[in-house]
Amino acid sequence: MADTIRMKNAVTLKHQANLGEDVEEVEFSEGTELHVLQTFQGAWLCKDDEGRLFNVKKEQAEEA
Repeated sequence: MADTIRMKNAVTLKHQANLGEDVEEVEFSEGTELHVLQTFQGAWLCKDDEGRLFNVKKEQAEEA
């Protein structure tokens, strides 16, 4: 399992802090690295430096 991934292109991902709260759109630029928590067949569960969680499709990023 990769420890980090790097975004291939600029992308906007959605983050919801808690159930019932608004969904926030977070923009990442090309080359941004995220910490991998779990790997799935087609995606990674990742965390940014602020502790926000994201599902990142494998075509959007590569192992760093």
